[in-house]
Amino acid sequence: METDSQPELHLDPESLDPQALAPQTYHKVVSPALKVCADVAAERNDPTLAADMPSMLALVHVIEFFRELHDETDAEQEERLRQAAASACVMVLRESGLDDNATGQCLAALEAAYAQLATHDVFSSARYALTEAWDLLNQDRREPALETIKGAVVRIVMAIDAWQEKRH
Repeated sequence: METDSQPELHLDPESLDPQALAPQTYHKVVSPALKVCADVAAERNDPTLAADMPSMLALVHVIEFFRELHDETDAEQEERLRQAAASACVMVLRESGLDDNATGQCLAALEAAYAQLATHDVFSSARYALTEAWDLLNQDRREPALETIKGAVVRIVMAIDAWQEKRH
């Protein structure tokens, strides 16, 4: 299932709380994406996830994809879940030492880049793998899920790099 809507990254970093999600939701929707995307960025010789734009865009996409699949019945948690991708980005950007102004600028750049990539269907190569990973997470098979997410993230990052090369 590919998301048709673009994420709203809620560009005010001060209004986002990366810790606001229920722990079980964070563990299932956000933390696998953070772990894998940070690992992929490191493998691409970027010292932090924040330094690797394709990996940050993959982070947004994986969280958004999982958010669409997650069944949340609590309205307050649903709102927090809609902010999960932006909150994760804020956490990553703050950990890299950026202030709120720079974080807001980076969120705006991520939002614009994500919308452009989604318009060009750059994320489609990961659809099947992310659906499979979600099924594995629902079966409490975290390690195989992380491996599957990694394959999807690598495909996303390669697709972004190829798209950028084609544009230049």
